[in-house]
Amino acid sequence: MAFTEYDFLVFFLILLAAYWLIKRRAWQNALLLLASYIFYAWVHPWYALLLGFSTLFDYFLALAIAARRDRTKSLLTISLLLNVGVLAFFKYFDFFAADISRLLIRLHLAPDGTLLQILLPLGLSFFTLKKIAYVVDVSRGTLEPERDLTAFGLFVAFFPQLLVGPIDRAQNLIPQIQSDRVWKPEYFKRAWPLLLMGFFKKIVIADTIRSAVDRVFVLGEPSPLLILAATLAFMFQLLADFSGYTDISRGLACLFGFDTPENFRAPFTAATPAQFWDRWHITLSTWLRDYLYFPLGGSRVSTARHYFNLLFTFFICGLWHGAGWNYVVWGLYFGALSVIYRALGMGRDWKPSRRITYWVARVVMFLLLLVAFLFFRIPSLDWLAGALTGGTFTGSAQSVVAALVTLSTGLVYAIPMLVKHEMDRRLPSTSILFDIYFALAALGILLYVNSGAADFIYAQF
Repeated sequence: MAFTEYDFLVFFLILLAAYWLIKRRAWQNALLLLASYIFYAWVHPWYALLLGFSTLFDYFLALAIAARRDRTKSLLTISLLLNVGVLAFFKYFDFFAADISRLLIRLHLAPDGTLLQILLPLGLSFFTLKKIAYVVDVSRGTLEPERDLTAFGLFVAFFPQLLVGPIDRAQNLIPQIQSDRVWKPEYFKRAWPLLLMGFFKKIVIADTIRSAVDRVFVLGEPSPLLILAATLAFMFQLLADFSGYTDISRGLACLFGFDTPENFRAPFTAATPAQFWDRWHITLSTWLRDYLYFPLGGSRVSTARHYFNLLFTFFICGLWHGAGWNYVVWGLYFGALSVIYRALGMGRDWKPSRRITYWVARVVMFLLLLVAFLFFRIPSLDWLAGALTGGTFTGSAQSVVAALVTLSTGLVYAIPMLVKHEMDRRLPSTSILFDIYFALAALGILLYVNSGAADFIYAQF
């Protein structure tokens, strides 16, 4: 059940009405938990079974860690092995399935197509990271284990965040789950701009660009200019798609009385890799920082070890995104960029005294991001090698048209960002502009909603 389906609209409206008719917090939490499992089981019932068993395991394991501090290390290891093992099995089994098939053929055995195709449960990567962070924090003593099973289960399975995040922390969400919630008009006032911007980004922008991008990346030998134009388009598509999901997720959560973290903050305006990751998929980058980069030693080690920590963290980031060598290259590419920029003294807080230098750095970073997103989108490294060696520079006219369409769409996408910026500043003089924008956004959604919305891109991760 996707946010853009009519089934979800019916599901959500019934749930929202029932939720606020209930006055007791415990019953509200129980209803949200049940609804979250129905939402997850809508695609396949066994998804809910996997979610339930893994939630119970970490719930009791965290209690055991708090009760037996002398066995913290061994219990934490068990949790990490189970969570990472389950994630690795479902995520990377298909990655090696082709090699297994070839091996079976060499052994004169017939490979079973059913056994060599394992369906990846939606949202597995996201709720697994939530549970790992929770257990690690309990093991560190910075978080008391949650004894209310319903509250913990809701923290893991909260349906607005279940499929594509944000990757919320227990310190933020569980206290809200344990607090009394009474309907306030403020919830709707905060939610509707997020929902409208989110659906606009997804339905009008991302899905419109998607069809053009997909047609390029299924070609055998597209021209390099066409690949460049398609990659530029994909950058805007992915940002609109993913940030649109986050906006919808935060808006839905707000209607139930929850405040959840933002995930994007104008990432394409970054001047360094560190600034980009401070603004792109923020909850994932902070998770990697707190639970991988810092435990490895972060920057408080020798220079060589510091650079290794950066490379290894981004290598894992690439593996997390998918089972493909292009994701490995993508992760190592960002790791190498981070090492180079750190060596040049251009880290997170870098900002030159001259404004022109800062703008040049932003342009350079955008071009480097273009290369990164190319690796992220290509079907495989073999496809890219074939396209670059076999393709010609013909079709430049289509490339120019595609680039112009992409840039014009990018300008349309920039409007929600500017509106959000002005809303955050709360400038009363721009209220009329807000009304005009939101009216046009609503009209755009109504015009495009029947064209068929695609799944959110990050749902596959």
